[in-house]
Amino acid sequence: MGLLFSLLIIPAGAMQFFQSGLIRPVYFPIISFFVSLFSLRLVLAALSLFSVQMLLLLVRWPKTPGVFLEMTDPGEAAALVLSLFLTAVISSAVIRRLRTEKEKSETLLSRIAKNAREISRETAMDSLSTEDTLSHYFSSMLKTDEEIGELLVAIKHAVFADSASLFVPEEGGFVLRCSTEKKGEIIISGDGVIAACMRDKKAFSSGEIDDKKLSLGYVRKLKVVSAIAAPIMEGSALIGILAVDSSRAHAFSEPEKNTVGRFAGQLVRILERERIYFMIKRDVFGLRILREESSNLITSLNRGIIARKLCEGAGKIAASQVYFFIGSGGEYDLVYHNSDLQTDQKRFSFEKTVINFAIENRHRHYVRDLKDYQIRILPFRTEAARSVLAIPMIYERTVLGILVMLSENVDFADALQISLLEVLCNQASMSLANALLHSKIETLATTDGLTGLYNHRVFQEKFSEELKRHGRMSGPVSLMLTDIDFFKKINDSYGHPVGDIVLRGVSAILRETLRDTDIPARYGGEEFAVILPGTDGHGAKIMAERLRTAVMEKVFNPEGRAFSVTISIGIAVCPADAKTKEELIEKADQALYGAKHGGRNRSVLWSAMA
Repeated sequence: MGLLFSLLIIPAGAMQFFQSGLIRPVYFPIISFFVSLFSLRLVLAALSLFSVQMLLLLVRWPKTPGVFLEMTDPGEAAALVLSLFLTAVISSAVIRRLRTEKEKSETLLSRIAKNAREISRETAMDSLSTEDTLSHYFSSMLKTDEEIGELLVAIKHAVFADSASLFVPEEGGFVLRCSTEKKGEIIISGDGVIAACMRDKKAFSSGEIDDKKLSLGYVRKLKVVSAIAAPIMEGSALIGILAVDSSRAHAFSEPEKNTVGRFAGQLVRILERERIYFMIKRDVFGLRILREESSNLITSLNRGIIARKLCEGAGKIAASQVYFFIGSGGEYDLVYHNSDLQTDQKRFSFEKTVINFAIENRHRHYVRDLKDYQIRILPFRTEAARSVLAIPMIYERTVLGILVMLSENVDFADALQISLLEVLCNQASMSLANALLHSKIETLATTDGLTGLYNHRVFQEKFSEELKRHGRMSGPVSLMLTDIDFFKKINDSYGHPVGDIVLRGVSAILRETLRDTDIPARYGGEEFAVILPGTDGHGAKIMAERLRTAVMEKVFNPEGRAFSVTISIGIAVCPADAKTKEELIEKADQALYGAKHGGRNRSVLWSAMA
């Protein structure tokens, strides 16, 4: 705790030395960083000690400027302390939930890996790594085709048949899975006995087959006279047909039929093991994808990167068109998608769409077949979609965004895939909430709370960057310093709340009038600064007059008392007037002084005064 307290004192000492409270916002990211390294209890204890020290100093020297953090008001100090405590608690909650979800995913994968390692020990595989163990476990667990082939050969010899074959259903018909005959010697001819057995789930046997009257569903070189077809059932589901045949009439008696039935039962166990194998393999590799993509989500605090990584991870779990929307005032911004959608519109409403069910119920909504749905799927055209999955991104009962997946296939995602996607979205929700928290903390450190413009510190940084760019590009840069005329009289006559309304109104005019490339900031009090990249004195004068006129025409009407304000503007240009930041600020300030003493409500170029 002593170390944390010392680290908290350092910025305060810097502010005391420089006599500036501008470093104060740096405490918010510092607190978030401490919570990620130390326990919440330890951080709160250090904050408590820090707060007591601050309040003691303010009580001891209440009216001495710059005693601590450049604050003389205990209320202001208490507000700062409360904000720091809230930042610590919120950051701790976010980090704890991120770690919990990550540990859950790793536990699931570790459990499967442990089972695989236990099996590998029985087969002398102790020396292999986790990845190698899993790979060996999957590859050695089952060689189904070879095993089925050996079993068919055994059936052929056991009942003295000419051939034994396994047929499996596929897309409304059937295909040859394995046979004792060479490739190409058995040709599928279509319906017939095999198709009937699959449809009715009943066995067939005959010792006098007339191929002109009865089709088996396949043909081979030798004429088939006797045949047995036994359905292979897994519970109530048919998974294949075992067929044996002979060119001899009445080749199979009742014992042979019973033998074929018993072999069909053995095939059930082989095919069931194969199905379980693929399920385990899919589960393991699905969890591996989940672990990798969850790790990717944690590493970023940029919402665009989070959206891209989420969509890429979702596409790996279930192939589909993926769209990601982030909530914005009741509507949703499309921030990433992998489709060929072409539209300039980025903000959408989901009212009267399928997706709205997920938003209103705050639960994932999966439609396996959209054929009978009469309402739209999304606010834009999605003609080829046959199934859709929508998962809302919820954090603390707030829908932050929504992940939408569309497919041209019916029922494109199974229960496991949906579960993996929900876990991934839950992880993304916390990453997105963390990014929003970081953005809020960053905003507190860079913007003026009243006007929403850049604060003085950021203005200084931006101005230095523009002057460096000027040095490389050799283009002009202009600086305007603006002051609201007789602002003290407004506060005295109408009160400080009205003065705040005026400051916000002038700030709004600055944002509306200036170009996107211009950089407005609150310089201090009722003063504003504007950086005009690529603008010479003539262009800066035109812009200044445009601003001055817009402010003059603005009517403020708080509580029915209408009035207007004016502004004075001073302008300096680089490199015509000066080349360094300090000289440009000084000369723009001199030009502003000239505008004030010249009658106010005017703009003055420093070069016109020289």
